[in-house]
Amino acid sequence: MFGKKKKIIKNDLVRDSVNTFGTNIIGSALGLFSSIIILSNVPRSVKGLYNQVQIWGGGFNTVLGLSVSSAVVYYIAKYTTENAAGAVKKLTAYISAAIVVISSLLLFILRDNPMFDSTPVQYLAAIVAYGLLSFVFTICSMVLRGQNKFKSYNMVNLTQRILVTALAVVIFIKPSASVWVWSTVAISGAMVVFSLYCIKRWNGERPKPAPENDAEVKAGSMVAYSIKSHVSNVLNYLNINTGNYIVQGLYELSDLAVYNTALTLMQQVWILPDAVSQVILSRIAAMRENKGKVKLTLISAKVVVYVTTAVALLLLLAAKIFLPILFPMYKGAVEPFKYLIVGSIFISYAKVLGNSIAAYGRPELNIIPNVLGFIVNCGLDFALVPVMGINGVAAATSASLTVQGISCIAIFCIYSHTPFYKLFVPNREELSSIKNAVKK
Repeated sequence: MFGKKKKIIKNDLVRDSVNTFGTNIIGSALGLFSSIIILSNVPRSVKGLYNQVQIWGGGFNTVLGLSVSSAVVYYIAKYTTENAAGAVKKLTAYISAAIVVISSLLLFILRDNPMFDSTPVQYLAAIVAYGLLSFVFTICSMVLRGQNKFKSYNMVNLTQRILVTALAVVIFIKPSASVWVWSTVAISGAMVVFSLYCIKRWNGERPKPAPENDAEVKAGSMVAYSIKSHVSNVLNYLNINTGNYIVQGLYELSDLAVYNTALTLMQQVWILPDAVSQVILSRIAAMRENKGKVKLTLISAKVVVYVTTAVALLLLLAAKIFLPILFPMYKGAVEPFKYLIVGSIFISYAKVLGNSIAAYGRPELNIIPNVLGFIVNCGLDFALVPVMGINGVAAATSASLTVQGISCIAIFCIYSHTPFYKLFVPNREELSSIKNAVKK
């Protein structure tokens, strides 16, 4: 019976990972189409304003959201929606209010800062709205993941991509920063409504928790779990996005548009890592046997990195050939992208292993790789930016991501008592599992 249950969990993981990967592939294709449209006709100043709203709104969501989203997945997967609903609603309301108040106050203080001296007030308001709706949408998405309703989760994400692509066509026809920004905010609001509908809709019998987990979840317990992840998540966000803030502070918004294009290209490499990391947290959290958890993590990590490396090399080649020809306004993105691509491969390990460690109930261990990465990022920014400019920002970010990936590997191996080489070399059983999954 137990062996059969393990097989079902494993098959579900493969199915949901493949489905999520497929959705991410479609989403990435739509994103590529949107980028082609945007880069071919939208002035860098317009894209810079949009990127500014996106970066600061996302930053407020990350910093002020307390990483409650990770706790939502963990506690709903373990204790069911009914037991965790009260705590989720309470935390969502309190944190939403905090995002609005604190972000509004901070932007009011910074409105005369050089970073915002050319930013109209409406875009400052859009930052607050975007940060709020991004947080609520993230919570709704995590509820779906915690419920293992990946079909609905993928449907919501795909719908968002389709709407964003349709918006890109509008922006191509009329390159307006105002239309672009506020339409994006409206799409975020629509996705919140759609997600809530999917959360409430059930097909079949509702899952029941294990007898020992059949208890009401307290908001305090969720916050305690979240705080363990929060420092790590904030540092991870900064490791990826510090470059955006540095470029905005030292250069023009048009330069921010170029650097952000390189960063966005790099993030396309993470299609598979993100798909697997989205699925693996809830799956491992529901497993009881450590041996099974390690086995699942190892095969997931290896497949992810092999595919990611191949995609990264192909994307680098494509960018070098086509970006200067097709999008001359943004040809400057090629050089920083060359530096960023190295870190994008190594961070793929951290995406899988970090979620696996969190699923063990030890998310605080993920702080170490992020602290090391942040120290490297800041140190190299200080040393390289005066010499290399935007390329120095990219090199510092790439080095930070590389350090994160390597240190996350070390922590996982030590914590799980796993030999280092098992994260790189597949065994016969893993090769057979991959072969069978491909056949299916």
